[in-house]
Amino acid sequence: MTPQAALRQQLAGAHDILDQTIADCSPDVLDKHLPGATISSIGSIYAHLVFAEDGILHGMLQGKPPIYRAQNWAARTDVQMPEPGGFNPEWARGVHMKLPAFREYAKAVFAATDAYVGGLSEADLDRKVQTGFVGEQTVGFVLGNILAWHAAQHTGEIAALKGVQGLKGLPF
Repeated sequence: MTPQAALRQQLAGAHDILDQTIADCSPDVLDKHLPGATISSIGSIYAHLVFAEDGILHGMLQGKPPIYRAQNWAARTDVQMPEPGGFNPEWARGVHMKLPAFREYAKAVFAATDAYVGGLSEADLDRKVQTGFVGEQTVGFVLGNILAWHAAQHTGEIAALKGVQGLKGLPF
């Protein structure tokens, strides 16, 4: 198996479990902010995860605008992508998720990720990029150790928040 194939498999698995985990959330479940909690709502965590992947994939790795802006997803999702550094509690409290539309945007981001990874060469994977948050890293590191990890970690948060609301967290 090539490194590209392994990364595609890893990312696809993380995206699939996320999609299954989020699929049965009602608007009330998505928007619930637990009293006294230091964690935000499921909807804002989901939005953060997808926006971050779009921004990292397109901005950091390709030097392009995120597809959220390039394809006018704002009008379709009705969730505002924050500016860099804008993922904060105030932004999170303002997220009111319309799940079907946002899932379509997430599918577009994840398909773009898959296509990008599938087209990379070994040299592309070894190219260095400045992440800002963990210094200079290779594209391969960003894909496997940031994007895939980020999706898995936030899927766990979403599953836990579903659990404290009386729902089944993970789909298995």
